[in-house]
Amino acid sequence: MSEPLRCINHPNAETYLRCARCGVPICSRCAVPIEVGYICPACRNRQQRVFYADFRPVHYLVAAAVALPLAFLAGWIIPTSGWLALFLSPLAGMGIAEAVRWAIRRRRGRYTWLVVAACILVGALPWMLIILLPILSAPIAAASLTGIAWPLLWGIIYLVGAISAAVARLRV
Repeated sequence: MSEPLRCINHPNAETYLRCARCGVPICSRCAVPIEVGYICPACRNRQQRVFYADFRPVHYLVAAAVALPLAFLAGWIIPTSGWLALFLSPLAGMGIAEAVRWAIRRRRGRYTWLVVAACILVGALPWMLIILLPILSAPIAAASLTGIAWPLLWGIIYLVGAISAAVARLRV
């Protein structure tokens, strides 16, 4: 058996493991599992950079231009649907995410998910402000607060469902 090697990132760690791509010695803390063995963190970073190679900042603008009108439309329709918002909001989030992916031709950006989530939030704000306008404009009785509570709840359910579904679809 050969002499143990020293990890390239942790000189105190002895190892017999080498990166499958570049061959440098790596310890079990550094090893990133792949289909056939392990790679070092540097090779993993090089591999992930390939995913973002053809993504440009203008793609964020395209993503926002596609997501904002769709989110505005969904933000007006879905919270008014009552309990159906439980089922429709994740569908809307996935639909918006897929429309953005189609518009940017399936390119991957590190923050595309954040742009789409912000657009969904901004798209629902006008409806939420109209619901909250009676509270903000003048003091009202507690009896009329119950009339605002349900629509506000459905709006919050829409935001949580749509944003979480879009983020889950776009997060790399």
